[in-house]
Parts: sequence; structure tokens; C-alpha cells
Amino acid sequence: MIFIGLYMILRPSGFLSVVISAFGIYLIIDGVRTLLGAYRLKDIFGKGIRSVSMGKALLNMIAGIVVIIIAVAAPSLIPTMLVYLVAAAFVITGIVDVIELVVLSRAEIPAASLGLETILSFVFAIILFLFPNFLTGVIMTLFAAILFASGAMMIYGSVSSMVYAHKYRKPE
Repeated sequence: MIFIGLYMILRPSGFLSVVISAFGIYLIIDGVRTLLGAYRLKDIFGKGIRSVSMGKALLNMIAGIVVIIIAVAAPSLIPTMLVYLVAAAFVITGIVDVIELVVLSRAEIPAASLGLETILSFVFAIILFLFPNFLTGVIMTLFAAILFASGAMMIYGSVSSMVYAHKYRKPE
């Protein structure tokens, strides 16, 4: 944790490339999940809703691939273009999730986790649209400091435990 915190402080753009690439992978996985869900629920979803879900899935998978390519090939574009691309993906995901929630609720299928995903999609989109440079600024520095401090406290706790255990160990 200490090394990750130091890496984030010393090379925030490199760390951001990794985080954005991970988000690209998430978009691809979410696209596959949506495709599988639309296929499994094809009797419940009408043709129009299924088309919207499949469109969202394909868009997420394409966006995920683009995000990964840009994060690896042109990391200097991350603070601008990718943040807006990710925000747009969150908006589209939120809109399609609202449609899916309505369809699932009409079929009386519980979808509480989808409701949370919908809310988080819109919240993340708003944050990214309003504060596109927020990721590289305050959040990165704060997260790096938390990781560094947590790692230091873990080392301190381990050393303290070893000293305590050694001090009170019964002779054999």
C-alpha cells in the first residue's frame, strides 16, 4: 500500500492510466452482462427494450475498447477526452437501466442491485461532467495519502504485535 501510494503521488498520470484501463475492462464486462441478461429475459423484454439493451451493451463494449486503447496508446488524452467519454457511458448506462428497471418491475422481478447501479451511473456522470479534472487532483492525492498512511499503520501494527508476542511468549 505504501508503494502504491507513493506511485500515485509521484506518477499520477501513470496510475490514472491503470484506473481508466480498469474502467474500460468494466465497460466490456458490463456490456457482456447486459447482452446475456437481455438474451435470458427475451420473453419478458419486448423487442424494443431488448434492442435498447443490446445497443447499450454494444456501445459499452466499444467504449471500453476505445478507453483501453487511448489509456495505453495516448495517456496524455486521459484528463480531457476520456473523462467525457466515461461520463457519457455512465449517462447511457443510467438511461437504459431506468428502462430495464421499469420492464423488470412490471414483470415483478426484483432488481434492487440494478437500481443502485442506475443511481451510481448518474451520480458518477454528473461528477465527471462538472469536475473533469477532479480525478487527477484532489481525489488522487487524497487516495494516495490514505494508501500510504494505511500501509505505514499496517507495518507499525505488525511490528507492535511481533514485539508484544515476543515479550509475553511463555518459555518452553
